[in-house]
Amino acid sequence: MPETTTFPRTRSGRRRGGALVALVAAASLLVSACGGSAHNTPTARAAKLLAPPRVDTSNGLTIDGEHIADKALYDAAKGKKVVLYSAAGKEAEDLTIARFTAETGIQVELTRLPNNKLAERALSEHGAGRLEADVIRLTDPRTARKFGEAGLYVPYRTPFHDKLAAAGATVDANWFPGYYFVNAMAYNSAIHTENPPNGWEDLTNPKYQGQLGIVAITTGGTLSALTRFQIEQFGVGFLDRMAAQDPRVFNSTSTEVDALARGEISIATVSFNNAFGAQTNGAPIRLVIPEEGVSASEGPLGLTPKGADNPAAQVFANWSLSKSGQKFVGSQGFVPVRTDVGPVQAGEYELPAADSPRFHLLDEEGFARHAKADQALWKQKFNFIG
Repeated sequence: MPETTTFPRTRSGRRRGGALVALVAAASLLVSACGGSAHNTPTARAAKLLAPPRVDTSNGLTIDGEHIADKALYDAAKGKKVVLYSAAGKEAEDLTIARFTAETGIQVELTRLPNNKLAERALSEHGAGRLEADVIRLTDPRTARKFGEAGLYVPYRTPFHDKLAAAGATVDANWFPGYYFVNAMAYNSAIHTENPPNGWEDLTNPKYQGQLGIVAITTGGTLSALTRFQIEQFGVGFLDRMAAQDPRVFNSTSTEVDALARGEISIATVSFNNAFGAQTNGAPIRLVIPEEGVSASEGPLGLTPKGADNPAAQVFANWSLSKSGQKFVGSQGFVPVRTDVGPVQAGEYELPAADSPRFHLLDEEGFARHAKADQALWKQKFNFIG
């Protein structure tokens, strides 16, 4: 079930329209039409993002020289499917699934819901003894903690957990981050053809008055991470200066990116993966990785009791932390949790690695310390009720 979203008005009630919308109408039509091509399947798009690796199944599953599953596990997984519940974006998950299936031969059935709705469904099914999911991907580590306490996530250790510890990533008994979500900036390249915005302070530049788009902090953990980053790097006054821009506040990242592509806004804070996907599909969007860096949050992944008994789900978890899986999510505009995979390009962009000083992660401890107060502050600054 897709997330239901709205296009709220700015605090002044004004909507942008007219000339800017017409300016990029043709590009928006291109984005809308691109899904119909026979050469635009998820598998084909995945191959365009990153060249397929070498796969060896002579003794289990080995991809680009890294052993993903031994023969017994891989043989047991063949012919089985993985049921995946995910709070990540559907397009990104479709690409990841297509790549996983192409490399392993294992099919995946996806149910995609926003994090809070997914948590409600999963906890309800688990409580009734009817949980269908083998693997669950979330966007908020606080929910992952609840899942572990409820027995919805169960202990599972991949062959690559030592790589997590070496990278300083979360190593929880019941879940691990499959990748990091990143928030950065973007602008409409059909509108800003000269002297385009190039840093966080541009979000507060009066020349972009009425052109700024942001996503409500109540949308999910990635926005809490962005707000904490902005406060720590630029001070609380930065929120005041953004609010003075009369920004348009969106209830989801996907609707914000769509509005940016149509020219209803011309500059925005964005989920890097969402905006990169739109640019890849032809939208007039350019991303900006400011000098100060980007905000990041964990994307928890864990096996359910059903998944722990499913060899195919175990292969999916292993693959997710393999070099092949990590490089592929990096090519989509996420940041790999493993720091030993080397630089990963997302098209023309290279995001800071997880061990870079320009990578600003809000982990579970940071959420516990700051998220509630930051949300109250953000809602007050932007006069937001929701």
